[in-house]
Amino acid sequence: MVAVCVTVLNEFEDARRLVESLCMQQPVPDELVVVDGGSTDGTVEVLRKGLAGLDYAQVIEAPGSNIASGRNVAIAATSANRIAFTDAGILRSPGWLAALVAASDKEPLAAGSFGYVLAAPTTPMESAIGAVGLPLASEIDPAHYPPSSGSLLIRRQWLERVGGYPEWLDFGEDLWLDRRVWVQGSWFVHASGANVFIRPRSDVASFFRQYFNYARGDGQARMLGKRHLVRFAAYGFVFLTLRQLTWGRMMVLVLMGCQYMSRPWARARHGQVVGSRAMVVGLVPIVRVIGDWAKLAGYIAGLWQRARS
Repeated sequence: MVAVCVTVLNEFEDARRLVESLCMQQPVPDELVVVDGGSTDGTVEVLRKGLAGLDYAQVIEAPGSNIASGRNVAIAATSANRIAFTDAGILRSPGWLAALVAASDKEPLAAGSFGYVLAAPTTPMESAIGAVGLPLASEIDPAHYPPSSGSLLIRRQWLERVGGYPEWLDFGEDLWLDRRVWVQGSWFVHASGANVFIRPRSDVASFFRQYFNYARGDGQARMLGKRHLVRFAAYGFVFLTLRQLTWGRMMVLVLMGCQYMSRPWARARHGQVVGSRAMVVGLVPIVRVIGDWAKLAGYIAGLWQRARS
């Protein structure tokens, strides 16, 4: 048996597409559970209407739950031995679930299977944000890719072994789960047919909040500490260099900056872009610096939150 679990909160605009996408899966899941964290925009009504008459589907209201606790509520409401996770706002093919199942069948000793989450921008700003935040499929090493719960299937035994999703963590709960599985000696199998697409944030303010929250989760869970330390050191070096700037030091900063921007620039040149590529390439440095400062602030906030609790 295979179950699909989804958590939502104020997803009125995407709720109908979510239902349609999940009902189009071939084959349909044995169980489908959608947990709402307390929507006030009519999301629940859309979900109940769209899933009415489907004996394998249910909508559970859990006001105040975060993503992790909502997923655990959904898990508890299922009995399937394999559980797939996804989110609203994600574009899935009708073969998404079948691809996850087939990949896990091929490697029964793996904890589960996954698809990449790739960018599907609709504006130049979204194209730049996507280039900064989401990799191209061609540059991903599946052995080291941390699966997102936007496209993930995991065996129940592994969910029970790691204790489910960490309800004390508001953000980064899927990375925490991945790392727990890896530490205990298992792995996930990539299923190319399960790759999904997501629209990046549409403005820098929402992008800043997103990256702040991601980094806050890292700090709270003490994840990716070396990566954040390198970021602090790099910006500290830039600050000290700017205090006594010379032509030589300026050239060093320019070369370092170009090297740092090379990967998102390559994505902007070769990936899916809406509008002028030149404009997107020009926006990339601005977006990346904003994202870095969001991560710096968020990581400090997460460490402070952990220390207080």
